[in-house]
Amino acid sequence: MNDRLLKSLGEKLQEARKKSGLTQDQVAKILEINKVQLSYYETGAREINITLLQELANLYGYSVGYFLGDEKKSEPEVEIAFRADEFCEEDWETVVFAKTFLRNLCEMRALLGR
Repeated sequence: MNDRLLKSLGEKLQEARKKSGLTQDQVAKILEINKVQLSYYETGAREINITLLQELANLYGYSVGYFLGDEKKSEPEVEIAFRADEFCEEDWETVVFAKTFLRNLCEMRALLGR
C-alpha cells in the first residue's frame, strides 16, 4: 500500500469510528486488539490486514471497498443508536450482525433499483 492510500484509509477508519460513537479503547476491546495498533491504522502509519479491516468495516457498518476505494464515492451509512457503555461482548456481536445485515440489504436494494 502506498502512503496516500494508507493515509486515506486511516482517515476513513477514524471518521467511521467517530460516527459510530466509539472510542479507540472501545474498538480495541471489542476486536481484542491493542489500542496503539488501532491508532497506527487510523493515522496511516501501519498497513492493516484484510481480516481486521473486514471486522472494522462490519463494526462501523461500511463495506471494505469503501475504505479502499475512491475518496469521492460514498455509500449508505448504517447508523444504530445505542448506549455502548454497558455493552457486553454478545451485544457487540449483535450490533455488528445488524449493521452488516442492513448494509447488505441497502446494497441489494440499490442493485435492484429500489
